[in-house]
Amino acid sequence: MNKKTCTVLLIGRPNVGKSTLLNKILNYEVAIVSKFAQTTRDQIKGIYNDDEYQLVFLDTPGMHKGQNLLSRRLNQKAIESLKSADLILFLTPANDEFGRGDNYILNLVKETKTPTIIVLTKIDLAKDKSLMNNKIETLKKMGIKDIFGVGFDYDQSYIDLLNEIKKYAIEQEVEFEDDIFTDSSMRFLAKEIIRESALSKLYDELPHSIAVEIDDFKEQENLFEIYATIYVKKESQKGILIGKNASMIKNISIDARQKMQRIFNSRIFLNIGVKVSEDWVNDENKIKKLGY
Repeated sequence: MNKKTCTVLLIGRPNVGKSTLLNKILNYEVAIVSKFAQTTRDQIKGIYNDDEYQLVFLDTPGMHKGQNLLSRRLNQKAIESLKSADLILFLTPANDEFGRGDNYILNLVKETKTPTIIVLTKIDLAKDKSLMNNKIETLKKMGIKDIFGVGFDYDQSYIDLLNEIKKYAIEQEVEFEDDIFTDSSMRFLAKEIIRESALSKLYDELPHSIAVEIDDFKEQENLFEIYATIYVKKESQKGILIGKNASMIKNISIDARQKMQRIFNSRIFLNIGVKVSEDWVNDENKIKKLGY
């Protein structure tokens, strides 16, 4: 089947709203969304379909200063993804100055010669309009012409951006069926949901120490039976994650199970264990084992 199609890459610093943008356009929870930086660790693929168009969105890890092997690996994933896009969306917050990190990423984007749209995110949070206007002027001086603003409570802004993206699509054979929102498996989504639930409750204590592995994933009639392990870097972090009388891990499990029930539209049995994997963020073999 033919439609007008386009592969669209989302790139930017951590916590600029890439996952929010993807989920808003798809109207489906494909990617982790949180107020915390570096929550996306994999390239998430989301598929938008209507009668005429199939747009494939690639959400990349936020590019940041590589402080460990995992950070450097995530940055490399984002850079390599630049080669696979028909269109690049460079995201930068409207409520933040255009800094060295933005400049570095934008220069990488310009080197690809790929058509690019600048997306000013979080316009609903930009109380200081002069800061946003200065950012727009800086971008224009750099030769940027296509600049769009989006904000969580401004639904029309996402519609306008989507219509602009469609202008770059060309007619060809589609890659995915109409009812597919993502090529990520339910097993992968379960891993991400558990990690999101853990981050939302423990980010201040364990900012980048958490990894999740799905040990077993069984699909039965109207029931998913899921066994998972959350890994931390130190023995002291294990106690924080479990909590007094196992209260914290129980709250994480309840939160993750409720999200899975909504997204998978099914009953969920979820069992989460906790293990220590010493300094896994700097261990090549452990990083590979955990899927990064």
